[in-house]
Amino acid sequence: MRVFNINKAMGYASSGVEYAQKYRRGILDGIPWVDDRYVFTDYMPTNPAAFAERLGFRPAQVLWIYDLVAGRETRPSTMTREAVIESLGPGVEVTQAGADVTDAALPGTAVRHRIRTLDGGAVDRVETLVRDQVVRIEHYDATLGNVEHFHDGRLARRVFFTEDGRVAAEQFYRDREIARTVITPASPLYADAGAHRRPSSYRGDRVLEGRSQFFRFVFGRLLDRPSDVVIVDRALDVIDGVYPVLGGRRLYSVVHAEHVDLARLDDGVLLWNNHYENVFTRPELVTGLIVSTERQKAVLERQLAESGGDAGPAVVRIPVGTVAEPAAAPGYDRLAVVTASRLADEKHVDVLIKAVAAARRTVPGLRFDIYGEGDRQPLLTAIRDAHAEGFVRLMGHQDLRGVLGGYALYVSASTSEGFGLSLLEAIGEGLPIVGFDVDYGNRELVEPGVNGTLVPRASGGRDVDALAGAIAELLGSASLDDMRRQSLRKAEAYTVPRVRELWEGLLREEPAC
Repeated sequence: MRVFNINKAMGYASSGVEYAQKYRRGILDGIPWVDDRYVFTDYMPTNPAAFAERLGFRPAQVLWIYDLVAGRETRPSTMTREAVIESLGPGVEVTQAGADVTDAALPGTAVRHRIRTLDGGAVDRVETLVRDQVVRIEHYDATLGNVEHFHDGRLARRVFFTEDGRVAAEQFYRDREIARTVITPASPLYADAGAHRRPSSYRGDRVLEGRSQFFRFVFGRLLDRPSDVVIVDRALDVIDGVYPVLGGRRLYSVVHAEHVDLARLDDGVLLWNNHYENVFTRPELVTGLIVSTERQKAVLERQLAESGGDAGPAVVRIPVGTVAEPAAAPGYDRLAVVTASRLADEKHVDVLIKAVAAARRTVPGLRFDIYGEGDRQPLLTAIRDAHAEGFVRLMGHQDLRGVLGGYALYVSASTSEGFGLSLLEAIGEGLPIVGFDVDYGNRELVEPGVNGTLVPRASGGRDVDALAGAIAELLGSASLDDMRRQSLRKAEAYTVPRVRELWEGLLREEPAC
């Protein structure tokens, strides 16, 4: 059975959605009758292999939609900086513009080539600038993969090449959106696939208008077996290209976050989160909705029923993440607390900085480490304003396996989590949790008074005071060690074998609800 996991993109500082796919890959890898593939639909300016390796995907599992069009495998770049410079001809003036940036200027002209390299020194892309304005960008793996063309600073066209250098496709853009795609006979997708409607043609090429028709063209050729299963992780801007080519194949949509738009609630009228609205309102095309917690499953089932119409798709609970066999560290620092997340406004890490600074007045010597990447500047400002430079550290993106257990407590100020992978990782190493009493992950993974504390949401500085009080109380509690044992106990429900059983049941069409 082939299982196609469709997502928009992946990156270096990956979000929870990308990490959810990483966990899923590890689970599905252990099911011998599943051949899992990961399809990415956004144009990614950096070679996708750089991201895939970081997330543990095998190259053959990664299907970037633009590589599919060109018949290329997703693989790391092997192009060298020296080879690019040599191709520019004699006489270029080479200067180092940064750790991973080299400039090669053509003397006597306004033309400059900016060579950007990846970790290890391989060339990722070469930007051509005329009077400091980008006019062309070349992207590489072993050979030239695609070229972007710009007009007056705006993207106008992309050209995609086969590995032997032939043009496989051209795409034209209007306001950075796909306006038209031309598929040439050099593309392996050019030939018809079954009873698909033939796109219009021009001089033998296939011409596809707009983004949706392009997606349908590619997915119609990718999904060529009746047993293929589709799992969509980010339905927005993708699902309309999948619906028309599904046939009788099963389609599951993963709900990674709050499924209603909390900001648009008006007099109790239910408004779906626009990321999921399409799949919620086309129940006849969706086999199932996958959520991570029992509470979200119950709430979504009730809301779908109340929204009227025929019975909606099945709602299945499968945790989005897993833990290895839960294990505590041999020792921990009772004065150290930790959090891990994207450094984004919705994570409210600045609130945690203020709360830890306030708690330190009660717990002398308290320290706080923040793991993750994103916009650092607001947090640096919050650290300075709290006079916390001596006890709050931004640790960047790191592999936290075996690291979290050395802390006394995990803290979170997020106000809406579909699950909370970092919370799961924390309880898997025995950390109690302090967070807000909000859906869904906090209430699933934290039992107040057993393995942590959930504080009510408040307004203004009262949020900070509530979190600070909970942190100080737990760190001073005689039951802290017992709470750590209770976190390990709770984590046992999320081991790989237990979550794999749920996936096996779903894919065998025997959902374990």
